[in-house]
Amino acid sequence: MSRQADRKRAGRALDAANFFLADVRDGLGPYLAIYLLTEQNWDEARIGVVMSIATIAGIFGQGPAGALVDATHAKRLLMAAAAILVTTASLLLPLAPSFWPVAIAQAVAHAAGVVFPPALAAVSLGIFGHRGFSARIGRNETFNHAGNATAAAIAGG
Repeated sequence: MSRQADRKRAGRALDAANFFLADVRDGLGPYLAIYLLTEQNWDEARIGVVMSIATIAGIFGQGPAGALVDATHAKRLLMAAAAILVTTASLLLPLAPSFWPVAIAQAVAHAAGVVFPPALAAVSLGIFGHRGFSARIGRNETFNHAGNATAAAIAGG
């Protein structure tokens, strides 16, 4: 297979990764707030505190996540592990819907979710090089937003 065909195939894989990781990258976001408010009868203050804890965990996780992405050659495996962590943390919410289990699960989900942007950027740079990087990042974001819109439409339906 030619180098061009390999890039094309890798580009399609990146398109799919960005589309399907769209909601995984950001955890449950607004869906969590609605779930906690309507299904678990939480008040807005508790929801805000949990979401703040999760956001702070994500902020503190950015540096180590970027360093880990830079240090490893197994970037796809790292993204898969992060996706499993985010998914597992999200699936545990109905099992333990009290404050600390939800706060910890969301902190783990957000800390794991910050792996995706640098890992996707590193994979994109490795495949498409410096010349094709800007166009590839734009395409990554296009598929990310399409995935977000699709997930929102499905959830709204």
